[in-house]
Amino acid sequence: MAAKFEILQPKPGEFRWVLTSQGRVLARSDAYTRKASCLNAMESFRKAAPTATVDDTTVAAAKAVPRQGRAAKGAAPKPATAKAARATGRVVGKAAAKVKELVESVEEAVTPAPRPRGSRATKAR
Repeated sequence: MAAKFEILQPKPGEFRWVLTSQGRVLARSDAYTRKASCLNAMESFRKAAPTATVDDTTVAAAKAVPRQGRAAKGAAPKPATAKAARATGRVVGKAAAKVKELVESVEEAVTPAPRPRGSRATKAR
């Protein structure tokens, strides 16, 4: 039996899609307020799934051996998913940097300044 998408309306004004196969739920969407948005998201998922790669994080990655000579000539073009992953990584990195700056500024505002050590006057003997 092939997998199928079902469009559900659990509440008035709320639409969801569910991907099922042999009675098992494979994927479930977020709630959408418009049916057209739900259908667009479902189509995006359908288009992305055949080109999706498997990323097995349970196995240690092997180190890539650099190729000799010109690597650009004759190299296969990178898939669009790699480009999207790089763009997403940049966005996430920038967001993490901003969060770090905000946390540091809040910590500076909240943390009292340390008292200088050795504030007692020392007597020369």
